[in-house]
Amino acid sequence: MLLMIFLVLALLLVAVQLPGSYLTKQVGVAAQTGPRDDLPEPTQELARSRRALANLQETLPIFLTLAVLSIVYNEQSWVSLAGAGLYFLARAAHLYCYMKGLSPWRSVCFLAGLLGCFIMAAPLVPHIWS
Repeated sequence: MLLMIFLVLALLLVAVQLPGSYLTKQVGVAAQTGPRDDLPEPTQELARSRRALANLQETLPIFLTLAVLSIVYNEQSWVSLAGAGLYFLARAAHLYCYMKGLSPWRSVCFLAGLLGCFIMAAPLVPHIWS
């Protein structure tokens, strides 16, 4: 499970890096490293990368909580790992689909990521009553 956490965090680093790269491409290094008071409207790429990052940040706490709980409660079975793997693959695909404007695949990938979280949660349910 620790590997899955690191993979998802690596994906987060990629998603965090994208808006900065697109902003630098749009306005140049000097404007990017300055106070950014008078930036132009974002390009389509920059706007998409910002929305994709925000979307990942919405589900990341759920994934990380479930992953840590699966470690704490020693529930790192194939079910938990499959859910974590599905989450990672779905979120990577979601980022790609978001950046390419692929609808409805972006939404399908989002739902697959949520399904991965539900799968991760399933082995933890019995611990609610223990």
